[in-house]
Order: sequence, then C-alpha cells, then structure tokens
Amino acid sequence: MQSRTLKLAFSLIALFASGAGFAQTAAPAAPPAPEIKLDTGFVYARGTYGLPTNTDIFMALVNPTYENPDWRVQGSLPYIWLHGPASVVGNAGTAVTSRSEHGIGDATLAVTRKLTAPDGWFPSFGAKVKFPTADDAKGLGTGRTDLSLESDVAKKFGDLTPYATLGYQFLGRSAAYPMKDGLFGTLGFVTNMSDQLVAGLAGNWRQPTISGGSSASELMVFVQQKLSGDSHLQFFVLHGFTDASPTFAAGLTLSWMF
Repeated sequence: MQSRTLKLAFSLIALFASGAGFAQTAAPAAPPAPEIKLDTGFVYARGTYGLPTNTDIFMALVNPTYENPDWRVQGSLPYIWLHGPASVVGNAGTAVTSRSEHGIGDATLAVTRKLTAPDGWFPSFGAKVKFPTADDAKGLGTGRTDLSLESDVAKKFGDLTPYATLGYQFLGRSAAYPMKDGLFGTLGFVTNMSDQLVAGLAGNWRQPTISGGSSASELMVFVQQKLSGDSHLQFFVLHGFTDASPTFAAGLTLSWMF
C-alpha cells in the first residue's frame, strides 16, 4: 500500500501559507517599519489519495508573523480533524479502514531573508522547520522533525506581479513512515483588480514525499479583499491532479496588522 500513501500535512499547511501569504507577494516592497501580523484561518480538503473512498480533513490554523524591511519570521500551529481511511502522514503498512481523529498538528517556524535586486526584482531566501508536536499514534504527524529550504522571486509589472518558488524538503524518517526528500515549486501571479481587491493564480508541484508515492500537482485560485483598517479577508480554492494531492481544497483566512 506504500504506492497509495498520503502526505497531506505539508501540502495543507503550504496551501494555507499560499492563501494567507500571497498578499506579501502582491506587494513585495519591504514595510517601512516592523510589523506584527496575525493570520487565522480554516482549510478543508477532500480526496481519495488512491484509496477506494474519500478522506475529509478540516484544519484550523493560527499564523503569527513578525516582519521588518529585511526579515520575516512566521509561525504556524494547526488543529486537525480527519475522517476517512487515509492519515495526515500516510497509511503505509496499515489497514485502510475509515476512522475519525482530531488533535494538534505539527507546528512550523519559517525565517525568510528579503532582498532587493536591480530593475524591481524582489528575491528572498528562507528556511522552515516542522516540529513533531502532533500525535503520530493518531496519524496526525510523523513524530519527526523536518526542514525545508526555499528561494522566492517576484517582479512587479504595473498591476501584475508574477512570482516563483523553488525549494527542497529534508523529511525525518521512521519505520512507520518511509519519507523521501525532494524538490517543490510554485509558479503564479497576482494582479490588483482594484485598490481593495487582489486576485491570483498559482500552480504547485512537489516530488513524492513517501517512497513509492506520486508527485503532487495542484492549481489554485485566490482572492484578497481589504477590509477596514489593516485587516484583509482571503480565500482560495484548489484542484489536485494526482493521488498525492487533494481532489478539492478551499481555505479562508483573516489577517490583522498590529
């Protein structure tokens, strides 16, 4: 059953980060002063992941962020509800019977160094650590620490900002979860529809994260509506094209600046 495993914890948190963080790409110029931001949101995903029936996952997250002109530091702590035969980290070596689980997921901490290049390019380089705070006995985590490194670049062309991400994951291994290191990437763009509304499109790709699994391939559409003051409401929908991705996912986040 290894060829039909699910590695969803990373992808869902990545989807939330894309949905909650694309405004940073839409306006890549550094803030004039240090800022503290709080994103709170919900993600729902459904897929078969190569199994006979669907697995539904609902995830609530809190993402605090500190940002200054040169650095961004962001944390994330999810709470996960799961129902179906697949687990958040895989069903390798287990019976594919439906079950319901819930609990705290794996926390992450990301640090990004922002740069400014000539001709309006905005590159950045970052590292993210996933800590094993989830209960691996419930299938909500691997019980291992993971590290990912990535580089991002964006460039504004009037109201249009294309961007790209390329990174590599180093995944902790255990006898239960034969994780596999690999590349991941995103290509997309954001555009200012008005002073209050931003929209965008992104394609995500990731090499297999479990031995014998398949690559992930997803297409996401997102919008951000500015609310009163420094708050924003953001929404995304996603369609996955392989067994390593959810067939459908959607997320809603609310951001406050302090």
